[in-house]
Amino acid sequence: MRRPAFVVRLALIGAGAVYSVLLYVSGLELDSWTVRLLALLPLLGAGLLTLWDMYLWKLPGVQRLTRRPRIDGLWEVTLKPTDESHIPPEGNRGPLRAYLVVSQSFWTAHVRQVTAESSSRSRAFFWERDGVADVDTLAFVYANEPRSGVEHRSRMHLGTCRIDVVNLKPTDMSGVYFTDRYTKGDMELRLIDRSRGHATFQAAEKHAAASLASSRSDR
Repeated sequence: MRRPAFVVRLALIGAGAVYSVLLYVSGLELDSWTVRLLALLPLLGAGLLTLWDMYLWKLPGVQRLTRRPRIDGLWEVTLKPTDESHIPPEGNRGPLRAYLVVSQSFWTAHVRQVTAESSSRSRAFFWERDGVADVDTLAFVYANEPRSGVEHRSRMHLGTCRIDVVNLKPTDMSGVYFTDRYTKGDMELRLIDRSRGHATFQAAEKHAAASLASSRSDR
């Protein structure tokens, strides 16, 4: 299923293209380059909005003006459940290792978390800014689906997460989570790199190990 951002971008470009074509062939006298340019403005505007959403906002000078943090990429996560969390006796009380894969544009963010026992996907999100503390917060709702081997003690559930971001290009973040299984805890996140194509915990862990080895060899 296509994400909403893709559909919006496609609709913008399609609507601009149709408008420009209809205006160009409508029988109006379009003899000057100025008028021809006016006919192309909707298409150009749609293309510019798409470029802005996907790429332009990340430029260093532009990002300082928009104040939108860039957090896309692969993050190593440590989850620390509280003592009050309702975890079954045979369950893992942590700390738990996980990886967060963030896909981000200016107007959208999609978060996927993988652990050795389950995977989670965000369903809705919003950015919140604390002007006094100069901290941006990404809050999102997610759905978690356990692997079949642990379903007897770890059922499918919904949760919410809040991640605090203290600069425009963070390499470390912290957060908290709460689920409808009455579990909650703290999160510590460390950026691995900007990659996103990791379907499983094992794949993310392998890439993280290779990335760490590569960075050490470059020193």
